[in-house]
Amino acid sequence: MSQHPIVIVGAGPVGLTAATILTQAGLPVIVVEKSNAPSREWRASTFHAGTLELLEPYGIVEELMSRGLLSEKVQYRDRKNGLYAEFDFNLLKNDTKYPFRLQCSQATYVQFLFEKLKKRANAELRFEAEITGFTQNDGVTVSVKTPNGMEQLQTPYLLGADGARSVVRKTLGFAFDGYTFEERWLLVGTPNALDQYIPGLAYVNYISDPEQFLFMLRVPEAWRFLYPVPPEIPDEVALNMDNIQRTMREALHTTDHFPVVENTLYRIHQRVAENFYEGRAILLGDAAHLNSPMGGLGLNSGIHDAVDLSIRLIRIVNGADRKAELDKYSDARRRVAVEYVKSISEKNTQVVKETDPEHRIKLQREMAELANDPVRARQWLLRSAMIASIREQGIGDAP
Repeated sequence: MSQHPIVIVGAGPVGLTAATILTQAGLPVIVVEKSNAPSREWRASTFHAGTLELLEPYGIVEELMSRGLLSEKVQYRDRKNGLYAEFDFNLLKNDTKYPFRLQCSQATYVQFLFEKLKKRANAELRFEAEITGFTQNDGVTVSVKTPNGMEQLQTPYLLGADGARSVVRKTLGFAFDGYTFEERWLLVGTPNALDQYIPGLAYVNYISDPEQFLFMLRVPEAWRFLYPVPPEIPDEVALNMDNIQRTMREALHTTDHFPVVENTLYRIHQRVAENFYEGRAILLGDAAHLNSPMGGLGLNSGIHDAVDLSIRLIRIVNGADRKAELDKYSDARRRVAVEYVKSISEKNTQVVKETDPEHRIKLQREMAELANDPVRARQWLLRSAMIASIREQGIGDAP
């Protein structure tokens, strides 16, 4: 089995990150993707300092930074009363080489990794290939549906980076406990500069409102709006362009028309799998954990999974104890998903959507006091930039 490639399910940012690291170490991989191309998903758009540090050894960061925008501040605003808290990433200048959030679409990252992998002889990418199940013994036998019929792949390890509806997780039978938000969320992109309507607007902004909170951020291609759609509103009404224009105009206090380059309506979940592996089948990314996008943590924590797991698999191939390494991976990454990702994203969501007037003011005051205290603000930034989770839980640490 050791002569067979490692099979990775999913050609998104997490699966391709793992493929990049493993092939760079000389291990062959097969990436299986049911679509006809690498993931074009554009929702995630923030790369945190901790993530850039982890990617640096693999020749990814310089190219990624050339394609993104640096955001040195993150703002918390009230839709009616304006700015109430601003965090400056320069407080981390002695902690990291990357005291900022890098704003770059996940689709850009995926395409960049795909171009690298196409040049590697030990990387095989199979599109229109859908995993239907697998069995385990000394290795894993994976059943794959292709345009030419069913195929069986033999692999020493199966990596499930196949998203929220993961076939790998479902085949393992793992519970995926948590909850789904009642409202759907609508993401809209426009090329118009939003900072001309709100002076001093940062590239990343959380905007509180009891009726319709907003998340505004910038990526190289567009400014983005993210806002909730109540459950009683049908999809077609939410996606109606007149209604989208009305929401944007009200938020920016203007009557201008905004060209819309993309819009996506989707549901948000907070869920964590009960375990991240069994035998030689291993979960990572959205297959293992889902969270609110408030904080930009989902993409980043998935990439952290990929880096941690890849380091451990390389170590296992070189003789390390398989169970000890995978136990450490599962325990540490699950702890991060619960204690960091879930905690931070829920806190950010609570701050912007709180409906009780007194409690909303209290939360905003607490956030303002935190931002105005350099010592506490630095600690907050270390957590939100995912530096703290790496230092405290480790990536690829020996079991």
